[in-house]
Amino acid sequence: MKLNLSEEKIVSTLEPLIKKARGKVSPADLVAETGFPWEDIKSGLSRLIELYESRVTMNNETGALQFIFTYPLRKRGKKKLKEIAFEILNYLWKIFQLIYKAAIGIILIFYTIIFVIILIGLMFGGSSRDRDRNPFGNIISGAFKAIFEGMRFYAWTQAFQYVQDPAGFRYKKAIPEKNKGKNFIQSIYHFVFGPEHPDYNPLNDTKEAIAFIQKNNGRLTAGQIVALTGVTYEEAESRLAQYAAKFNGSLEINQDGIVVAEFYQLLDRLSQELKGGKIEFYIDEVDPPYVLTGNSSGRNLFIGAMNTFNFLMSYFIILIFTEGGASNADLFTEIVNVSPVILYGLGYFPFIFSILFFVIPLIRIPIIARKNAKREMNILRKRLFSAFINRPDEEIDWNTIKQKAKIKPEEEEKALQMMNKLVIELQGELKLNENGQAVYTFPRLAKELLI
Repeated sequence: MKLNLSEEKIVSTLEPLIKKARGKVSPADLVAETGFPWEDIKSGLSRLIELYESRVTMNNETGALQFIFTYPLRKRGKKKLKEIAFEILNYLWKIFQLIYKAAIGIILIFYTIIFVIILIGLMFGGSSRDRDRNPFGNIISGAFKAIFEGMRFYAWTQAFQYVQDPAGFRYKKAIPEKNKGKNFIQSIYHFVFGPEHPDYNPLNDTKEAIAFIQKNNGRLTAGQIVALTGVTYEEAESRLAQYAAKFNGSLEINQDGIVVAEFYQLLDRLSQELKGGKIEFYIDEVDPPYVLTGNSSGRNLFIGAMNTFNFLMSYFIILIFTEGGASNADLFTEIVNVSPVILYGLGYFPFIFSILFFVIPLIRIPIIARKNAKREMNILRKRLFSAFINRPDEEIDWNTIKQKAKIKPEEEEKALQMMNKLVIELQGELKLNENGQAVYTFPRLAKELLI
């Protein structure tokens, strides 16, 4: 958004004032300090909210609207050195993955064919015996049949559908090909890199918030953001401020002391074809589990056998030309023309390729285990969340939460720690009822969900 000169002047004036106030200001503070009109202050604050990490809330002492900027000021989206390094590594990994994946199926199948031909030549070259008497004939025939099956067309894009786990939570899962299931080359990709997994897109949260605003008569609160996304109240207040700045929202405090953002311009919909975002509350959104390959055990065994065969054959060829001497080389020259190209093309290259083919899945095993452990903790949090989100104003004891969230005995310690953390994150209360029993309640969330 390009600022005109007056707006640039307002922002350049307000920024040092916010620093001087250590990030905590109200519009009234800035009006008094600058003498600028109220509307100009609101316009300048909106721009600064877009630029810097901040949140909006009510001052409990005065009941006025206040903006809290991260101090020292930190630009939105600015990444730490660790995050930058991770992004660079991730980018390099994606390049390697793209190159390796583009040729993986072809290379595996190509070298299997070449090595089978070479093996046949080495074992049966010059023999006039009937192939039917060859004990390896059926194996080779079956191998070729499976190889040519793998040459079917592979669809690079993958569709997803919602499925439900035993606990009743939904998550996205790749839709298998109709009638055919997963084709062979796709199985090879998945053996090494695993099946596609839906990536988190922050814009989906934004579109979801806009869809909710339009359904909720143009209004949004931090509590409603909490219910939609499950974020902490601090993060929800940050998003509320950011949405107000980006989508021309008006921030006000109602008679109940709740900060409400009003986006009446977003109600001006015209097209019936453009649907916008889809509303899915936090407890209804569950990531699919991470799997190593997604293949059947039989298909994994066959793919692994093909790569093992290529590994052994390439190793055999390397031995012939580096340690095997002239007699072995002479045997090999009956099939191929001996040259350094053969050594590298049929030796070192497929040898390294075959090692990577097994090493990459082995490295992925602990990574997948960690991701699934994190996923299980997220699901546990959603289960706890679902126990009180429908009636956050009601007092609820731990035994009732355990029952509603279906907490297993082995989960109870972790679940209790997580529940106590949720009380802090969602500004709830833990107190004793009239019977002396510890109960949880979330009064702020209850009020803000009713807006």
